[in-house]
Amino acid sequence: MKQRLLVAAIGVPLLLAVLLLAPAWATALLAAALAAVGCYELMRAAGGTEWKMLCFMPVFAFVNTLAFADTWDTGEFDGALIFVSVVLVFTAAVITHGRERSVSFATAMAAVFSGVLLPAAFACLALLREASAALALTPFIGAFMSDTGAFFAGRAFGKHKLAPAVSPHKTVEGSIGGFAGSVIGMLVFHFAARAAVRLDIGVFAAVLLGLAGSLLGQIGDLSFSVIKREFGIKDYGHLFLEHGGVLDRFDSVLFVAPAYYLILTLLFN
Repeated sequence: MKQRLLVAAIGVPLLLAVLLLAPAWATALLAAALAAVGCYELMRAAGGTEWKMLCFMPVFAFVNTLAFADTWDTGEFDGALIFVSVVLVFTAAVITHGRERSVSFATAMAAVFSGVLLPAAFACLALLREASAALALTPFIGAFMSDTGAFFAGRAFGKHKLAPAVSPHKTVEGSIGGFAGSVIGMLVFHFAARAAVRLDIGVFAAVLLGLAGSLLGQIGDLSFSVIKREFGIKDYGHLFLEHGGVLDRFDSVLFVAPAYYLILTLLFN
């Protein structure tokens, strides 16, 4: 418990400082660093020691995140970076095939997923920050308020298991509480942002974001839990001490951030 409180006491103010006070490029760098660590965590979970033969992929995850976040004027080269990442992974698989230590298909897919899709998801945090510092908070509010609502509703009313084979402690009642928590969190954000920085996303958008945030946050949480169950690990890492690794803490945000970027782009462009 002390470690959890220590991580929260340091991590939350640091995250808020980067998102709200630092320049937009700081959010892009943070997103790129998280993507690189997440890439390492997923490859190690899926491939064991095989990931060492693809040890360059966290670097590609870092670079791809900055490119997807429009940190550089890469334009059409974004697709080229994806192509090079995939080609390098399968080149390593071809070269090592048949040897005592080779890159399996599972490890190759983990490398492609973590080197391309994770950066794309993390980059959405930077894209939201580029639009508005306040909007950069929305994926965290939607995801974490859903987690909070689910936790308290599950403890108070939880009786029916939601996905026992994946996460035995999650309940249907907790899931419903997650939707309520996310919607309430986004409504509070709407009124607070309108009063503080004159950012008015509207009540309809706030409710829509709350519902989408809870739905996708819960799917993201369960999705990364499936991976942990399949490969028999408890946590992806220990970067955040008892909170686990990057993918343990940001699994729901990884699904919410792209959705929020797409929804806000469609509604306000």
